[in-house]
Amino acid sequence: MVVIDGKRMDGHKHSYVPGEKLVISPDLRLHKGFGGDLDPITYEVLRHSLWNINEEHGITIVRVSGSPIAAFGYDFNPCIMSEEGEFVYFGPYLQFHSGMQDLNVKWILENRSVNPGIFDGDMFLSNDPWIGTCHQQDTALMCPVFVGDELFCWVGNTLHFADLGGSTPGGWSPAAMTVFDEPVPTPPVKIMERGRLRADISDVFVRRSRLPQSVALDLRAVIAGNTVAKNRILQLVERYGADTVKLAMRRIVDDSERVFLDRLSHIPDGVWRERGYLEVAYPGDRGVYQGMLTLEKQGSHLHFDNAGTDGQVGSINVTYAAWRGGILSVLNPFMGPDLLFAIGGMLRHVSFTPAPGSFTTADHPAAVCNGGGIGTEFSISLANNVLARMMYSSHDVKLRRYFTANNGISQWPVVSLNGVDQRGNPYQNMILDWYAAPVGAYSFRDGIATGGVYWGPKQIAPNVEHNEEMMPILYLYRREIANSGGAGKFVGGATVGIAFTAHGTEQILHQVATCGLTHPTSMGLFGGNPGVPNTYLFQPKAADDEPSLEAMRETAAHPDAIPRLSPKTFNLIQHPGDVYVVWASGAAGYGDPLERDLDRVQADLDEGYLTPDVARSDLGVVVEHGAVQAEATAALRKAERETRVGGEDRKGRRTDGPEAGAVGEYVALYAEGGERVQACRRCRTVLAPEEGNYKDGCRMLVKEVAAAHPLMKDPKEFIDVEMVYRQFVCPGCGGLIETEIARVGDAVLHDTQLRLR
Repeated sequence: MVVIDGKRMDGHKHSYVPGEKLVISPDLRLHKGFGGDLDPITYEVLRHSLWNINEEHGITIVRVSGSPIAAFGYDFNPCIMSEEGEFVYFGPYLQFHSGMQDLNVKWILENRSVNPGIFDGDMFLSNDPWIGTCHQQDTALMCPVFVGDELFCWVGNTLHFADLGGSTPGGWSPAAMTVFDEPVPTPPVKIMERGRLRADISDVFVRRSRLPQSVALDLRAVIAGNTVAKNRILQLVERYGADTVKLAMRRIVDDSERVFLDRLSHIPDGVWRERGYLEVAYPGDRGVYQGMLTLEKQGSHLHFDNAGTDGQVGSINVTYAAWRGGILSVLNPFMGPDLLFAIGGMLRHVSFTPAPGSFTTADHPAAVCNGGGIGTEFSISLANNVLARMMYSSHDVKLRRYFTANNGISQWPVVSLNGVDQRGNPYQNMILDWYAAPVGAYSFRDGIATGGVYWGPKQIAPNVEHNEEMMPILYLYRREIANSGGAGKFVGGATVGIAFTAHGTEQILHQVATCGLTHPTSMGLFGGNPGVPNTYLFQPKAADDEPSLEAMRETAAHPDAIPRLSPKTFNLIQHPGDVYVVWASGAAGYGDPLERDLDRVQADLDEGYLTPDVARSDLGVVVEHGAVQAEATAALRKAERETRVGGEDRKGRRTDGPEAGAVGEYVALYAEGGERVQACRRCRTVLAPEEGNYKDGCRMLVKEVAAAHPLMKDPKEFIDVEMVYRQFVCPGCGGLIETEIARVGDAVLHDTQLRLR
């Protein structure tokens, strides 16, 4: 443990945990006053004005920044918080950046209000993941807004900077084993003091980068964003008065709390769990590591914990702040899609218990520089499914329309490039095409091909021409990948794939730092299949060969013949003529694939999203000469359901009691006298007692993990741990109820436990 001025500087306790009492300097006056009435028209004007401030804040960053990461990827997010750091609004950009900004503010209030003090015109900069960022490349800038001599509120932003030092350009280091191999994390430091940029701190920050001009400009972009937001709030205060504006802020938070509590009131108490796995923690590693997320609802409270997650290891770790930020990235759009990202009221009823030293809440000095691409997205994918299952159990069926199955990029496929560009200048950049990732299936419709992720609603994929202008590369293709979505009653959208070569330079230095190549990380819901795993392929040119553009495109068009890259590939060199192919992890499906509507299958065939062989293998659909054959399909599906049951006499008894609560799409609780049982909603075959695991009453089909998706390859190339794909089938009707991926020997996941009153 490291101690500075008596404060712990290791582990998740380095972050401020909401619920603890703030201890701040008595010399810092907080604006608490608000009162009087707020008529509906004034409230709506102020509510939307405050929302619009976040929009203008973000637009300012884009206009000032010279970085493609900001200008094209919108890899930042602004927010507005109360004087004590309670969220008023997230911005509409990359959500997990804001999901930890309140931790920064509360840490600053406790640790900087005495020394050096907090004054009008100050701004505090930090890239410390143990306080409030995903990884060191993400830099938070927090700005107090004063009215007179009172701290009125805070505005802030977090932006991904292209390079902040460390052992690898861009900060993505697959070989990092501790934080000392990575960009230096800096706890909050006062970089703007009473309205002036501190040259000493600015110089220190810029000096660490290989791209000092880019970092200096982006620093001014985030300062400009905060300045615009601060000025707009002060203009509202001048027009309406401080108490009125503060009253509007309080009401925004209170209204979001009221809506959230109303929605929670329709959801029974219970426990929901999801499990996932990350592989290859560092180059040469062949391990697989379990991550767990448990959500418990009790009355008007939600609680998240990650007990059961394996210990921190290699370069796959994230801190408590990033884990929490990922969860809030899901909670916000799922439970409050109509609240303009006003999450503060929700957080009054949400708590977190991190497991110190686990790879999703790692202790200092763990390696965390890849957290923005690995651990945060992993936390999002787990949170997606526990919240979706919880919301499905609601008595208000409208909530079932608010969630999706897992989106694409459940692991960000890092393609980090650096070297000398086509103009002879040093550069560092990353491929941002993955913001065209697919949307997962809904409970009532298909997902969306290359539709973008809900946790980054403003993110866009750059044009190919922009990338070729900014980097010395030449695209061989960018396209939607057929058969890439997860199969189901409703299917996940098709994902995006690219192929490119070096162009106008002698070589490009790459870092590959991701997971989810050996197995899917976007698990489906209620029997839906996962989306395609990340795919990295690299074909070096033959010695003394200078392949033509047509020859390289031909190579890229045959991915099965191209060697794969490990998910942790350090210092890969690409020359002109070398073909690099990357596909982003795909979106998951929803529901039993054998229930997919045949008209939808035909449409997918016609549009090129599905091929006849996969229609048969994954959906049980017979296709001849491009046309779905209805009668043959019905016979095939009947045979497949019989095969699932296996001809065993396991049908068991059936219940005739009334449904008492939905466990999932295909399982419900049914009343039987004074007790309840869990049974199949299709045929009412009893599967388990009320508190039991419905999977225990299913027939479990255990398959190789490659059976989870038709585009999967043999995982044994990179891992020694045997992984399996489990399907849980109703023994009465042969309907698929749920699926899971697990290591051989891992217990069956008990994913849902309702606790009806």
